[in-house]
Amino acid sequence: MVESDAARTVTIDAPRPVAQTTRATAVDVLVSLTASDLRARYGRGPLRIFKWLLDPFALVGVYLLLVTFVLSTGGRAPGLSIACAVVPFQLIMSTVMNAMMAVTTRRTIILNMGFRRALIPVASALTESVAFLASFTLFMLMMAAYRVEPTSALVWLPLVVAANIFFAIGIAYPTSLFGLWFRDLRNFGLSFIRTLFFLAPGLVAFSQIHGRAHEWLQFNPLTGLFEAYRAVLLFGEAPAPWEILYPCGCALVMLLVFVPFYRSEQRQFAKIVE
Repeated sequence: MVESDAARTVTIDAPRPVAQTTRATAVDVLVSLTASDLRARYGRGPLRIFKWLLDPFALVGVYLLLVTFVLSTGGRAPGLSIACAVVPFQLIMSTVMNAMMAVTTRRTIILNMGFRRALIPVASALTESVAFLASFTLFMLMMAAYRVEPTSALVWLPLVVAANIFFAIGIAYPTSLFGLWFRDLRNFGLSFIRTLFFLAPGLVAFSQIHGRAHEWLQFNPLTGLFEAYRAVLLFGEAPAPWEILYPCGCALVMLLVFVPFYRSEQRQFAKIVE
């Protein structure tokens, strides 16, 4: 009887694999938050695939078609060049918009459920990343319109996309806190993000900008992202190291600075959204 109790005690007190349990829980939370966002945006049923594919054209596709087929603009494949800026910027912009509202829109589960709230900004970026993948049809359309053939440089595209998503995750944390602390200034925050687009080589390639503006624009992390897409899709070459490392470095700094703030503030979310 004693041996049986001892054996039972050992079995009950055996340590659980804490690291694996925590990792699985984080993944489950991210999947649940992202799936709920996608269902709210695209609905259910087979038609949601068509909405997912058509959304990019509703956002920026009409403008790109206008530049490509109606307006006469100079430069090499101007529509594709602009797409290499507009499409990645749309991921950043939509992530910022999602993150600013992420806490308040999840009021019900914040008040009634316990989960890792520090993952909410990551879920915002992942939701917009799924929507972002549909925008690649715009790249294919622009390349076909200008007869730009794909090259072996496309092997760098996953790295460029990963840098784009990582930057979106980095900026999601400060913008989420901004949207929570300064609700009346959300439109101002969105205007600031839009301004960053025009302070980067969005409408013209970086190589066409000269003088002091060329030097200053390098400090904008969007410059590296835009030029990385142009290198791979338009010029058929590997992106320069700084075009990947600088945006990722900026994202890492934002994560190191704002994730601790977010973790300390998440304890007050239930009071803020009540």
